[in-house]
Amino acid sequence: MHRRHLHFARRFGAAFFVPALLLSGCAMGGDPPATTSTEVSAMQQRFIVRYTPGSAPERDPALVADRIAQSARGAGLVDGKGMPGKVTWLRRLAVGADVVSVDPELDAAQAQRLLDALNAEPDVEYAEPDSRMTIGPGPEMRMRGPAVD
Repeated sequence: MHRRHLHFARRFGAAFFVPALLLSGCAMGGDPPATTSTEVSAMQQRFIVRYTPGSAPERDPALVADRIAQSARGAGLVDGKGMPGKVTWLRRLAVGADVVSVDPELDAAQAQRLLDALNAEPDVEYAEPDSRMTIGPGPEMRMRGPAVD
């Protein structure tokens, strides 16, 4: 009888300990993001571009890399020989946006010029840098009333 009770206690304890441990890790949230999703980091290589529904690149992902390369040329992003960097289509996300890679990496000013050029196109819904999203502290909330020590 005692052995049976001990076996039950071990299983019951493990059934609650493991989820509690996992949830406590989620609650900690990790490192706060260094930049918001609309800011460009120092060196940027990957971008997310969402084309409007019905546009040619939205219908055919094979056209995305060429369209972004055209935008890069239009934004003046070329090397010393007048050639744009290599744009590679990586994948389509579940929301319909495309992830692309630009090689070589762009500095912050170049990345911002590319994003501005892409966002100015009529068939682009949005373009943003592809960056790691984490759970972090939210904005500081102002309290109403007198401060409490």
